[in-house]
Amino acid sequence: MSLTDDLRNAPPSLHGRQEFWGLAWEALDFIEQTVKPGMATLETGAGASTIVFAASGSEHETVTPSQAEADRILAECERRGISTENLTFRIGSSADVLRDWQPRPLDFVLIDGAHAFPYPTLDWWFLHPHVKTGGLVLLDDAYMPPVAAVVEHCRTSGAWRMEEAISFRTAVARKLADEVIDGEWKGSIRSMNFSYLPPAQRVVASTRQRFFTTRLGLKVVDAAQPLLRRSRRLP
Repeated sequence: MSLTDDLRNAPPSLHGRQEFWGLAWEALDFIEQTVKPGMATLETGAGASTIVFAASGSEHETVTPSQAEADRILAECERRGISTENLTFRIGSSADVLRDWQPRPLDFVLIDGAHAFPYPTLDWWFLHPHVKTGGLVLLDDAYMPPVAAVVEHCRTSGAWRMEEAISFRTAVARKLADEVIDGEWKGSIRSMNFSYLPPAQRVVASTRQRFFTTRLGLKVVDAAQPLLRRSRRLP
């Protein structure tokens, strides 16, 4: 029986609650099958995934704000006979811990800490330069808007490739090359969102923006410039 199956048959209580909180079982199984001894791994958040990382033999760091949570995970590893020799807990908010973290090249990253904005983006921002080319970043709860923003960036960036999703809520990005963020948005037209406007205005704004970002729309803008300049000069 795999460790994932064992955890599924007897889910441990690691978060101070009776119910099991953790990654989808498919994601845990993916970690168990993918991570190998000697890999450099890191996760934001902690739980059953930490147990699977520890059992893999990777050099693993996990960032969690709760020492009590870390203690429960260590106790569960000891109960199961899983070595924690290569497991390091960084206690604190990921926004603070990763700012002062001593970077190292990473083979595998799991972003599953705080899900409120801007934490998923900050986690990715601090870690993405240190993911090795070919390395993987798992993004859990990818349907949540703060996480989905990271997914959308990876989907439209030439430095990343979105792999087949592991579960309905777990996205996987593979790093293809180092990336220089120049500050310009490069998302697709279909990802534009005008939800801050009243419903009727959304349709107009979306139609206008979509048209004026096409080749034809840009030609219309160029053609209109002389007329606009001329109108400004009129009394």
